[in-house]
Amino acid sequence: MYKKKLTWWISAAMVLMMFTLSGCQAAQGLDLAGAIQNDWAVKSSESKGTLQLEFVPSNTSKLSTEEQKALTALQNVKIELTNVKAQDAQHLSADGTITYSRGTIPFKLATEGTKFILSVEGAKKPIVFDVLGGSNLSFTKLLPAAVQEQFGNKIADIKSAIIGLILANTPNPSNISVTPVTDKVNGESLSLQKAHIELSGTELASLIKKLLSNVLADEAGLKELISQLYDALSPIIEEQIKGGSTDFSLKILSNKQLAVGLVYPPVQDFLKKTAASLDKMIAGDASNEQGILPIQDLFNSKSTLQADIYIDADKQVRKQSLAWNVPLTNTSSGVAALKLSYVSETWNINKPVTANTINISGGALNVGLEASSIYSLLNNLDKQSLIYKLLKEDLKVTKKEVNLSTTGSASDELQPFINSDGTTMVPVRFISEKLGAEVSWNGDLQQVTIKDLLTGATVILKLDSKTASVNGASVELESAATLHHESTFVPIRFIAEQLGGKVSFNDDTRVVTIKRD
Repeated sequence: MYKKKLTWWISAAMVLMMFTLSGCQAAQGLDLAGAIQNDWAVKSSESKGTLQLEFVPSNTSKLSTEEQKALTALQNVKIELTNVKAQDAQHLSADGTITYSRGTIPFKLATEGTKFILSVEGAKKPIVFDVLGGSNLSFTKLLPAAVQEQFGNKIADIKSAIIGLILANTPNPSNISVTPVTDKVNGESLSLQKAHIELSGTELASLIKKLLSNVLADEAGLKELISQLYDALSPIIEEQIKGGSTDFSLKILSNKQLAVGLVYPPVQDFLKKTAASLDKMIAGDASNEQGILPIQDLFNSKSTLQADIYIDADKQVRKQSLAWNVPLTNTSSGVAALKLSYVSETWNINKPVTANTINISGGALNVGLEASSIYSLLNNLDKQSLIYKLLKEDLKVTKKEVNLSTTGSASDELQPFINSDGTTMVPVRFISEKLGAEVSWNGDLQQVTIKDLLTGATVILKLDSKTASVNGASVELESAATLHHESTFVPIRFIAEQLGGKVSFNDDTRVVTIKRD
């Protein structure tokens, strides 16, 4: 349902807007491409911005009472960033608030390279997220560990070159107009050029597909970008070699021409797969998980994107105003359309600015992209806080449903089975991880330890024993944990209930279902 996809909507929308706007070349005497490249090359600045997301309701009569409440709670969500200070490519800070029907959640944000540090009201300790730390870019696996660690920071250093490659390979939207205006930025009246852009979802899809196609064809441009990234990483490579590292890949990377030639094919392969995946999603290929985001709605003719970009005499972007309206074809979730808007203004460009920091010397919670991270995050929050209620009760980020068929192949290692005691047994690692728990195995003791990341509860099971430990207390099982197809299986009701789940069985489909709220 929509409420579980809020973060995906916001991030995907902003990325696509960036692609669209960065495609603009010179229009009506305004060097819009130059201004956008200048914007990405800014070393320091101060700014503020507001992102607003609105769900336009449709017929909600078929929704449950709980779903109707969630839709009402999340109908309008606003994220405001004030006192945004960009010190350099690696350091930025901001004060912010998230406002929705229940109230306002204050937070502070700081960045160190690709690491985002968040201090939010209701959190026991700051939250750290590395944007590239959980990425699965195949070409980074070619790099030694020391180089991988700095990869994201160096990407930030060459962001102007990245946007340059995009600008060189994206055609203009068809509808651009430019007018002179006088407007205020941080209270100061400025003479500006306003570029107004309008395009449909269909044209947006065409622009992005053309961009990917052009970049794939631009071998020289792509290799030049890789070359610039190499130059940014080379001091780290040299330092590792001088330090006596015996990593064979460092010897290969010490030769720039060889390194660029080695990295180019997997980068091109990554772009090809991205383009193919986008084509399938736009075409409605069911195998591409359309449920994550209604891609076809984003890119159909009824979806509209409007943008106003305000540029000063120095070709610097000083204000932006974006509005995206996406009517939804499937309104069963009670939502007829999504409206997203973003406004921002920037000042003190390339002047001395010092970003604020967030103290993490007392500890921090590191979260990644893995599914279990949301449970660790919630365990770090005060259960009475508004941020906890937003995530747990309104967005229902922990709501899980696991379905297992009992009629599959007998050799299926995940298939539940009924043992001689008449007890339904399920694979403990698969079920536990699906429900947000961490699982570890001690071969010497022949025991499994399960840590519920949401509640902090610890469950210990020993093979062939009917006695388990739950937070140190002994609990009797209806059947002993057992090894089956080289996996540990346990009684379904025991493991589900210990992790806050409920079990049901469909006699017609012969499917066991575990649900966790």
